Parts: sequence; structure tokens; C-alpha cells
Amino acid sequence: MNNKKSQAAMEFLMTYGWAILIVLIVLAALFAFGIFTPRSPNTCSADAPFNCVDVRLQTGALNDQMIMNAGPVTGIPTFGTYSGTCTVAAWSGTFRPNSRNIITLTCPDTTPTGASFSGTFLITYTSASSGLSHTTTATYSGVSE
Repeated sequence: MNNKKSQAAMEFLMTYGWAILIVLIVLAALFAFGIFTPRSPNTCSADAPFNCVDVRLQTGALNDQMIMNAGPVTGIPTFGTYSGTCTVAAWSGTFRPNSRNIITLTCPDTTPTGASFSGTFLITYTSASSGLSHTTTATYSGVSE
């Protein structure tokens, strides 16, 4: 009778042991596929009259960019007061009011692929309707590609 109890206990432990092992293997596979580390999208935003469309930080590239739609402004808006991963170098090409413009970002070349980046900077511009000078804020964040 003692043998039957031992055999039942051993079968119980083996059944649960295999079940736990299978669960651990499934969890390891899900972790390896990146299920538990979701990738955050690259985002950017700017106050009116600017509208940020997209931002990209490419590891080791010289063309890190932010694309913004510019509203009715006169002159060439300037950048200042940076904080975060990258600084804003300049408008790429000629600045065009009321259209899409590309901003060149100067980011560290040592940023590894998959690393998070973020920052804030100010844009000083002159309103086309009033002729007054204003300052607005733009922010960006994401994961380097």
C-alpha cells in the first residue's frame, strides 16, 4: 500500500513538473520574440502654427530628421533652448511657409539601435497675420532605427 502512495505522489509531481516546464518554454519563446518589450512609436508635436508630422533618428546616419508643417509665418523661424538627446541644426533647404519643411537634427552617433531618444526645443517665429514675434514649443521622442 505504501508503494501505491509513492507512485501516485511521483505521478502527481511529474505531471505538474512537465506542465511547469512547458509554461516556462512558452514564456521564454514569447520573451525572445519581443512580446513583452513593445516598441514605442516615434512621435513629435509642436504648438500652432507648426504641426509636427514625423521624426526619425537613424543610428550612425547624418540625416536625422523631423518633418513639420509650417503655418502662416514670415521670415525664417529660428531654434533655441534645447533639452534632450538631439539639438536642432537647421531647416533643411529653404524654409517654406504654409508647407512641409524638414528640420535636421544633430544627434550623437553613439546612440545604439533601439535606444530611446527624446527632447524639447523652442521655435521663434513672426506671425504673418499680425507681424508679432512669438515662441512655441516642439517635442519629440521615439526609438532609434
